[in-house]
Amino acid sequence: MTTALPQTPFGSTGLRVSPLGLVGSGGIDADTVERAFHELGVNYFFASPLWPALSAGVLRLVRAGHRDRMVIACGAYVPIGALVPREWALVTRGMGVGHVDVFHLLGVRARLWAAGETWPAMRKLRAEGKARALGIACDDGALAASLCDELAPDVLTIRYEASRRVIESELFATLAGKRPGVVASPPAQREAGGAHVRFALSHPVVDVALCAPRTFEEIAEAAASALLGPLPAP
Repeated sequence: MTTALPQTPFGSTGLRVSPLGLVGSGGIDADTVERAFHELGVNYFFASPLWPALSAGVLRLVRAGHRDRMVIACGAYVPIGALVPREWALVTRGMGVGHVDVFHLLGVRARLWAAGETWPAMRKLRAEGKARALGIACDDGALAASLCDELAPDVLTIRYEASRRVIESELFATLAGKRPGVVASPPAQREAGGAHVRFALSHPVVDVALCAPRTFEEIAEAAASALLGPLPAP
């Protein structure tokens, strides 16, 4: 039986996270979400209206009184500040929560995406207690490094896998001091992720590796990989 995953500090957010997180794009059902939490210690959930089964599992855990032990992340593709509150409400309604732990600006491909009133609107969510931390999801390492310097997000989610090690020099090497929590998103070609999870977590900057599982067994495999520790140095 897999040992429950530990929880560690998440950058400078004040949150504590399991090294393995779940997204619903693989099609897991609500029962599997609950099992991952109770049996494996997974506490980081990236939710979206696109994945109603994962959101239903999160809602069950919230209603069962586990909200304080969970880290609920979500976000929206909103390069217009006026749309940020609406998108926050849309995402949170299905999970029965009054706040989320991390709210991301998703799909950032250019500085313009966070320009104007968009990032101030994100900061307002945090100031109002609707999001404990603000995140940016950006797969361009150089752009992500620039945005971290300029906007100081609490969390950064980025695609980091063996075929994209340039992220280490473009981004990870620039993070120091009060760095954001770092989440490695699933690889471009879908896999639940034993190999991906261990690779991503081998870098000391990465706090959470996301996987997109189809079954509980795939989550258990990924959790076991997370517990193996860093890969041997080449």
